[in-house]
Amino acid sequence: MLVLVLTVFALVLIVAIVAGVVAGFMLLPLLPAIVVVVIGIPLMTWFAVVLYGLWRRAQPLRPFDAEEHEQDAVLWGGKGRHVKTPDGRIVEYLVYGSNRPDAKVIVQVHGAGTSAAWQCFMNAALCEELNLKGIVPSMPGYGYSDIHVGRRIVDFARDVELILDAERVNTFMVEGASLGTAHAMAIAWHFGSDRCVAFGINGPYLPAAICEEFKFRNDAERLPKAGAQNWYQAWNFFVADLMYIAPLVSPPARFMHLLPEGKQVKSERPWVFETIGKDQRRLVARGTQGQGWDQFSYEMNTMWGFDPREIGTKNVAVWYARDDSQCPPEHGEWLADCFSSIAGVNTDIRSEELGFGHFTYMPTNGPAFKASERSLPKTLLDLSG
Repeated sequence: MLVLVLTVFALVLIVAIVAGVVAGFMLLPLLPAIVVVVIGIPLMTWFAVVLYGLWRRAQPLRPFDAEEHEQDAVLWGGKGRHVKTPDGRIVEYLVYGSNRPDAKVIVQVHGAGTSAAWQCFMNAALCEELNLKGIVPSMPGYGYSDIHVGRRIVDFARDVELILDAERVNTFMVEGASLGTAHAMAIAWHFGSDRCVAFGINGPYLPAAICEEFKFRNDAERLPKAGAQNWYQAWNFFVADLMYIAPLVSPPARFMHLLPEGKQVKSERPWVFETIGKDQRRLVARGTQGQGWDQFSYEMNTMWGFDPREIGTKNVAVWYARDDSQCPPEHGEWLADCFSSIAGVNTDIRSEELGFGHFTYMPTNGPAFKASERSLPKTLLDLSG
């Protein structure tokens, strides 16, 4: 139904623009008509998109269905579970890997444009081989998790604390990819070295404050600084619909081959984009509004609420690609140098340029990680002993 609404909106907007152009040139002299068209069409389009966005923003997410969630998790190789926060939000997570009582625990955090399911699918068999219990939560507004309006990355650690309490987990390791690297560092910062015994980050980036301090490039500066709460920023929600439900356009994974590293990834590791695309359907299982609130949030992406230099974890892996087009390589280099220079911290650093850019440290032997290849879970196990 929503796809039909979006399609009708696009058609009506096109018809209105054409009608406006025709009317302008029929009713006005040439020069005034040109001025009206040049100014009026962008203004009318922007206003229509904002009105659509305001309507979408006001709609609630589809109600959480625990049975549907549990059935969906099985398809990705895990068990679907959830917790409810003190403010009433649902936070979904998947559990997978080893069921042995002596299994160690690893919390894995997905990146932008994917949900918990993608990490589960990529790591379930590996975790079982390594005798690891994997836990992956979905960020707010992703997958089956409720929206958390105005959150910062540091707030996510409190959601994870509820999950670890529910799973009766004391000590654990944590890893994250892309946007998940900031969340993984927030978890390590929040829990301290007594509970978080190791953390690994794959394709990391830095908050705005550190970028400003060291004059680093900050690609997140391209995000709108106005919050989605502002009425004029409601076009976020139109863009989210366009990205994730529009026919012939969604999901974003279909265009990933256009990235600088995309051609080689699609050619040599096609399962990466294929599995991401499949998960991007699940990403908006309860609606696209979560992406309008969260993925396009400047404050969430850049003003984390903690300083990674304060993390006390003693075993750290920093993996970044020198040809990464999504997260500036100098961010990874700075983090690698930062943790390597701390006395008593064991580090594992990878900084390669293989042509795969942001997707360098993805599965290489097939659509899931294998114990025979170097992976962050295995590396963190080795670091932490």
